[in-house]
Amino acid sequence: MPKRYPREFRRHVCERLLAGERVEDVAVDVGVSSSTLYLWKRQALIDAGRKDGTKSFEADELAQAHQRIAELEDELEITRAAVALFNGEEPVGPKGGARLPRR
Repeated sequence: MPKRYPREFRRHVCERLLAGERVEDVAVDVGVSSSTLYLWKRQALIDAGRKDGTKSFEADELAQAHQRIAELEDELEITRAAVALFNGEEPVGPKGGARLPRR
């Protein structure tokens, strides 16, 4: 699992990177790998409007929308099962699908 850094720490590092400091110098100073800082810098440039791409706050909204859609689809499935049950379309055994006893 990737290491999580505090939002304020990441914001401060990105400000330094956008100000023009070299990634390698900042990496040594803050103790974060240079590959991680390159990713942060790329996203900071997108968020600042200097580079094309999906802004981080848009990705958050999109993830929330996908989660809400999944929740609604689950609710719809439960509702459809309940309607089928109450309309007599789906038989329910006394023990939820237990087999009949052998003779």
